[in-house]
Amino acid sequence: MTDQTPNVLGWRALSALPTHYRPVRRIEIDSFQVMFWLNIGGFVLIGVGVFIFGLLERTLPREGNNPLLGVTPLGMVALFVIGFVIMLTIHELFHGLGFSLFGAQPRYGVSLRKGVAFASAAHMYLPRSAYLVVALLPLVGISLISILILPLVSGETRTLVILIAAANVGGAVGDLWFTYICLRMPASLLIRDFGEGAELFLPVSGQSEA
Repeated sequence: MTDQTPNVLGWRALSALPTHYRPVRRIEIDSFQVMFWLNIGGFVLIGVGVFIFGLLERTLPREGNNPLLGVTPLGMVALFVIGFVIMLTIHELFHGLGFSLFGAQPRYGVSLRKGVAFASAAHMYLPRSAYLVVALLPLVGISLISILILPLVSGETRTLVILIAAANVGGAVGDLWFTYICLRMPASLLIRDFGEGAELFLPVSGQSEA
């Protein structure tokens, strides 16, 4: 039987690891230090998101629907929390959609110990090209949806959309971290995403397919 070896243009998930591949790294939030820096990075990205979406908002007309007109500050906080939870759900569904697009069955879960929700495909091995799409799909998808909504709303409603969109940018800090690591690896990389982290595999030098 011939092993499937991904290349630069490889996209489909593999149900079995090729025999000449070996694990080279495990990416996981496994220490307070990693969690601390990811949280710092997340807050920085939220600020970046507010700045970018704020600049975009200034180019838009002030007209639009504002169903939140007159909502109290406490009500706005409550609506932000609800919107944030909905955004997290959509974020993970985008990851799941990405897995499905490349032939991997997604599984969803929450790690209360690490405070993260996740979509995973723990029994599949994705080529680097496909995994980068899976990792970045929520950041791109939710940002585009937000950009489409912004011209339709105004006032408090527009502010809420901006804050939730910025929160999604901050929430993508782990995805961007994984993306950075994978981009530093060869194009032949395979990734097994187990939800709370990922395991990386590369072919053994000097070996070829059986």
